[in-house]
Amino acid sequence: MKVFMSSFLFLFVIVSKGQVKENPPVSNLPSSLIGLSITGHAYPDSALGDVHKSFMVRYGVSKSLQLELQGFYDTYILSERFRSSVLAKVYLNERLYLFGGIEAEIATENAGVGQTPYRIGFVTGLGYDVDPNLMIELKANIQMNNPSMGAFGEKHVVMPAALTLGSKWKF
Repeated sequence: MKVFMSSFLFLFVIVSKGQVKENPPVSNLPSSLIGLSITGHAYPDSALGDVHKSFMVRYGVSKSLQLELQGFYDTYILSERFRSSVLAKVYLNERLYLFGGIEAEIATENAGVGQTPYRIGFVTGLGYDVDPNLMIELKANIQMNNPSMGAFGEKHVVMPAALTLGSKWKF
């Protein structure tokens, strides 16, 4: 019996020490990014001459907290805009997150309207990372000032506090 127990213990130690430890695969979802990440993209000019560009600087403080600086440059028929936001994202799990922050937009080209129009607002919402290349967000934008600029380059369409559903697909 002693020989059997000694042999079993010896084989158990050999087998347990001989196993290769595998690290779990690292997820490429944004919630797994810790440290600094910089991305950007631009669309080709349209037939009307519209230009749309954006960038994002993301700093992952931990697996569940990220800080983001986003910038968007858009030209439309009637105006040229730059919009920027500073957001904090808190991941509730690997894919679902809450976010909030502040957003400012300024019309960088003014066609004789007087002072340069701008708007400032709070942004808050809920997002879901479907996969590393697709995200969906439900966002509320509450204006802090009474902007003299309209939506999408139109000066006569009032920019309301808005609830939007959007997505971003990277390819």
